[in-house]
This record gives sequence, C-alpha cells and structure tokens, in this order.
Amino acid sequence: MFERIMEAGTGVYILWGIGILGLLFKMITSTYLKGMIKASGNMATTKKKSLSAIRQKFKNGMSLGVTRESGAAYVEKNIRSLRLAGVPLEMWRRSGQTMCILVLMITGGAFLYYDVSWRGSPDMVTLLANATLVCAFLLFLENIFLITNKVEILKANIRDYVEGLVSLQGAKQQVLREREKPRADPLAEVAAVREEKEEPPVEKQGDKACDLYNERDSNEELLNSFLKEFFS
Repeated sequence: MFERIMEAGTGVYILWGIGILGLLFKMITSTYLKGMIKASGNMATTKKKSLSAIRQKFKNGMSLGVTRESGAAYVEKNIRSLRLAGVPLEMWRRSGQTMCILVLMITGGAFLYYDVSWRGSPDMVTLLANATLVCAFLLFLENIFLITNKVEILKANIRDYVEGLVSLQGAKQQVLREREKPRADPLAEVAAVREEKEEPPVEKQGDKACDLYNERDSNEELLNSFLKEFFS
C-alpha cells in the first residue's frame, strides 16, 4: 500500500499530508490538555496563566457581587475562550472533522477539475480510495486521543473549584446573617418565666375576699329581720 501511495500523483500526497497534519494537531492538543488538566487539579495554587485568570476573574466578581451566572455557565464560557497558539481551543478540538471536510473538498474539486477521460480511470480510483483512507484515519484519531473527554475533565475540575467558592461564600453570608440577628435579653426571659409561675396579685385576692365578706353580712341581716318579724 505504501508503495502504491509513493507511485501515485501529487493529489494523493496532498491527501496524506493533510492526514499527517491532523495527527500533529491531535498530539499538540492532547499534550496541551494534559498539562491543563494536571494544573486544574488544584486551582487554588495553579501556575497556569489562563487558569489563574479564570480563578481571579471569578473571585473578583464574587467580591464585587457582580457574578450572576451559575458555575457551569461560567466554566463553559471561559473554556470556550481558551486559545492555543492564538487559535481557539474549540477549533483544535474539531481539527479532525475539519481535516475530513478539507479532504472531501479536495477530492470533489479534483473530480470536477480533470476532464472526462480521467473520470473512471485507475488514477481517479486511487485518489478516491486514498481520500477514504485519510478520512477514516482522521476519525480514528478522535478515538485514540479522546480530546473531547479531556476537555470535559478540564471543565469538571474548574467547575468543582468554582462551585466550592460559591458554597463557601454562601456559608459565610449565613454566618454573618446569624450574627446580625438581635439577641434576646436573658434577664428579660428569666423575668417572664417567673411572672408566669407567680400567683395572682394580692390586690385581686383582697378584693375577692371583701366581696365574700359583704355578701355574708347581707345574708345575716336578712335572716335577722326575718326572725324579728316571725317572733313579734
């Protein structure tokens, strides 16, 4: 197969050059993400410039009270803004698919460029076969380097740190609210308990006794007047 490729025309060389370029892109991206994943394992002390910027930006937003988005949204937005060699990380992640599209475009352009005599010739069959192999090779690289999986691990590490900061901030605010609540006077509480246990005031008991005494006197007077009338 390799000898056939070497004996083929320039078009086949271009196709396999694209395949090798896709391999290099995947290796560069994988190496970069491995370093980022290792650095994001401890976001509080990371030395990576991009990760430090993400950490400091979130802390500043929390201290100023301007951070309104969730941790997942914040991480997603900042991961999409990462750049490698001035190129967005998302483009590096999709490099295999981009290369496949480029191979298909070259193959379609060659089919339209050459004359009718070339169509159906052994050279055309060789070009189409190599284009298929290059596309399969590029897609196979996606399952070897697992770039998407590495990106998700990076997101998870940053999201874990961000959500931990949010939880810590919420706990601090709860403690401050508890401290700001007015505390009840313990002496007043003791006095209230004592008042509940005490007997009714003396004045009320005296008034009740006076009423009973007056009622008894009136009953005795009524009885005496009855007896006087009866024996007279």
